[in-house]
Amino acid sequence: MRCQLRFQALFFGISTTCFLLNGCFNAESLIEARRAEAIGARLVEVDLGKFHISLPQPAETTAVAEVQFHVFGQVAYRNLELVEESLEKNGPEIRHRLLLATRQLKPSEIVDPELQSLRSHIANVFNETLPEEPLQSVGFYNFRFSDL
Repeated sequence: MRCQLRFQALFFGISTTCFLLNGCFNAESLIEARRAEAIGARLVEVDLGKFHISLPQPAETTAVAEVQFHVFGQVAYRNLELVEESLEKNGPEIRHRLLLATRQLKPSEIVDPELQSLRSHIANVFNETLPEEPLQSVGFYNFRFSDL
């Protein structure tokens, strides 16, 4: 009899716990996480080019500051052909806009270890020029900043 009461109490405790924990997750956030994971799995890298840019300096200084980088972007596989065609067609315009955007950065933004400001400027330039804003993220094959 006593064993049966313990079993019933244990069963009641487990069933109550399961009932209470049933609503402790957010289905929408789980779906979004899975979507983001699926999109990430279908991203491909596109070479956006090599750049060597001299940065403007005050007139009273003879110092030269340069930034060199080889940049890539991640795009969804479904947009790959569109992006490659647009890069070939609009290459000079994109390079010009990127040159201007990079020269407007402050030195503190360029020496930022994460390069967040430079990444966002590059993404903005490419997404403004390319149809449908396909560029998801920006990365660097190499990056060098010299202040001579």
